[in-house]
Amino acid sequence: MTARQGVFLFVLLLTAIGTALLFAAVRLRGASGSGPAGTLLVFDLPFDLEEADTPLQPLSLEFRHRNHYRVHEIVEGLRRAAADDHVRGLVVHIDELDWGWAKAQEIRDAIQRFHDAGKPVYASVVGGSELEYLIASVADMVAMPPSATLELDGLSASALFLRGALDKLDVTPNFVQSGVYKSGVEEYTRSGMSPEAREALDAVLDSEYRLLVDSLATARGFDDRDVKRLLDSGPFTADDARTAGLVDTLLYDAEVDSLAMDDQTQDVSTTSFSRYLARLGARRGGPRIALITAAGTIMPGKSRNDPGEDLVLGSETMIDALQEARTRNAIKAVVLRIDSPGGSVEASDDIWREVKRLSDEKPVIVSMSDYAASGGYYIAAPAQRIVAQPASLTGSIGVFGGKLNVLGLFKKFGLNVETVSRGEHADMMSPYRDFTPEERKRYQRQVDASYQLFLSRVVEGRGLGWAEADSVAQGRVWSGLDAREIGLVDTLGGLETALSLAYDAGGIARRDRGSVEVLPRLEHHWYEGLLEGLFEYDDDALAGRLGLNRSVVPRGAASILLSPVVKAWITASKLRAGIVLALMPYAIEIR
Repeated sequence: MTARQGVFLFVLLLTAIGTALLFAAVRLRGASGSGPAGTLLVFDLPFDLEEADTPLQPLSLEFRHRNHYRVHEIVEGLRRAAADDHVRGLVVHIDELDWGWAKAQEIRDAIQRFHDAGKPVYASVVGGSELEYLIASVADMVAMPPSATLELDGLSASALFLRGALDKLDVTPNFVQSGVYKSGVEEYTRSGMSPEAREALDAVLDSEYRLLVDSLATARGFDDRDVKRLLDSGPFTADDARTAGLVDTLLYDAEVDSLAMDDQTQDVSTTSFSRYLARLGARRGGPRIALITAAGTIMPGKSRNDPGEDLVLGSETMIDALQEARTRNAIKAVVLRIDSPGGSVEASDDIWREVKRLSDEKPVIVSMSDYAASGGYYIAAPAQRIVAQPASLTGSIGVFGGKLNVLGLFKKFGLNVETVSRGEHADMMSPYRDFTPEERKRYQRQVDASYQLFLSRVVEGRGLGWAEADSVAQGRVWSGLDAREIGLVDTLGGLETALSLAYDAGGIARRDRGSVEVLPRLEHHWYEGLLEGLFEYDDDALAGRLGLNRSVVPRGAASILLSPVVKAWITASKLRAGIVLALMPYAIEIR
């Protein structure tokens, strides 16, 4: 090494150390107080909203956004802001959101509690439809820009079917199911919904529509017939929305902030909600509640976030977190927060065992987010209490499995596969041939056995009779509202409800409440905080760099690159032959 190189490395090292110290000082300074006197919080709702940190991808340059929020952080931040005498009000900026309905209800309820504490709430709706307006409707004043459109026109749900494309490609689906409503196989085996699938989806949509109508009527002072008439009359221009009483005034975001400032009887300053969260210090010591977040598709191994896939909830990661909560004396109760459509039966059963062991020693309260269905319900079954939002999607107690025969597709490209085997059924799960009639029967018995095991877990955990459990199972998806009526859910509510039940069950005194520890812990390296600012991006800028028209590109970088069709093909291509899945049918998205 030359002298010049040595000097350069020394300067580089000093720069890195100085930057790290500066970053630490800023973080410590931010955590030292709860904000200046007379603070008006300004909250820009994020496009996407997660339950937990996503696992770190090795060698990845994807760092957390500076305004990346998790559900429990927002709920806790708004709870503490409601009790903070320095906080005088809240302004919420709402653009298009890629949230599920249960998460939207969770945040809406937290804003409502802030309002009920006697503090004003202002909402600025720049874009969106029913979900975005549902959140805004609890505000004292709802505004939108003069050029905006309120896409308030009712709810719909769509399902994608691949069978026609598979036939054109000479790919043959070989799938079986257990449960007449377990329609997950239909994506591959049919070109449209079965009567049973349509019946279940209609019931879910009816429940969600009823919740929407009731919520908007209560918040805006309409009766149910008025709301239904308005939904049938939409979408609305800004002027039409104001005339209909859906919004109170037409203002831009900055003007809403100024109006909120002017309404205060004394001088206030504005603080972003993200900055306020950064200043909130965590409570230390004493009895604690563990908040264990179970988010993603359930699979064996570690939790991960593979490129091109949705978040994977690894059974090993979850088991480690559950064991830690069980063995630590300071943890008196656990809230298991589930946001999962299910996944592998084997991995779900491994997690179920640890939840059961934990619930035998400490109180376990389940809190359901957007999805706690199929394998997501499997792992919830041993809990002492199950809490769900009315809009949570749950149930789907059933299983399916199979394989795709891709030999026909290979031959289209001039390829061929020949197999040599020993044993009558040695290549039964081969992706290069169909099941024989005898093999299909064998595999059906395997899938049926998995369903019976799943059902036994529900019978044991929920205290239901076998026939009663089977009647509400059969793979049918339920809304949280309907699930309570049939005994799959105990209480309607969100995280605050679940935490309150956990505090009571753990015998934690009122003065000690608020001490929550989030598990599993994900490793974040010191350099992430230093580098995240260098690699921050927004969707508008990304679309511009890709040469895309922002007005026609769905918001969210992932949405730009992965349409539902592409994601469906990626899922199909990675489907391991013969794996038995406790997974929701399709990806139900109600808009």
